[in-house]
Amino acid sequence: ELYWKGKLKSTYWVCVFSVNQHASTCHLSCGDDPVTGSPHPTCGCATEKHDTAGLACLADGRLICSEINKFDDMMDCLATSLPPGGFAQCIAVDAEFELFQRAWCIAEIHRASTMGLHQSMELLSELCWSSHRSELENLRVEDMKATSSNDKVAILAKIPDKEAFNAELNRMVFDEKGLMRNWQDGLDIVCMLGKVLKMSAASQMEPRKSRAPVTLQCTYS
Repeated sequence: ELYWKGKLKSTYWVCVFSVNQHASTCHLSCGDDPVTGSPHPTCGCATEKHDTAGLACLADGRLICSEINKFDDMMDCLATSLPPGGFAQCIAVDAEFELFQRAWCIAEIHRASTMGLHQSMELLSELCWSSHRSELENLRVEDMKATSSNDKVAILAKIPDKEAFNAELNRMVFDEKGLMRNWQDGLDIVCMLGKVLKMSAASQMEPRKSRAPVTLQCTYS
């Protein structure tokens, strides 16, 4: 399938795999198991963790040895090292839409938008979107979370006009050409194709003499 779609040579940078989590956050609890209610187990590896104790920092306060605070540098590097149009951003949204409450994720989405990168969004279902839409209508970067409080401070320090940033963030999500509109357009096409296949299958099951013309009406809002 990937061969016929011409995707075998596509490369993805996935932070959870590409960034060494063992040198940063693997020892921290990430909440409770939704089924058992027990805390998720932490990692007991001996990898040295990069905290702020006596380690060298850049002028803006970011730890030099940390891999999790340089997303903008990495995005700039990839964008300039690839041919035009060769770098894009795919936003995979979790079922609970917690992605939109994470400071690093929002900062990366906004950075890609200001760089003019092509952005696409993948949601679990339309039900997830309708259930969480109201939570996204007033996004504020000041309310978002980060595993490290220092990371949040560093992100906010890069945003001099937070009110303007929040307005741009909401426009980017809900604008008529925004991320959610593009996703909805794709969903409409999938639904339309599903209706075509369903009617085609139904017509194939009818006796030939009783077949009637099939008309598909597509309405976009």
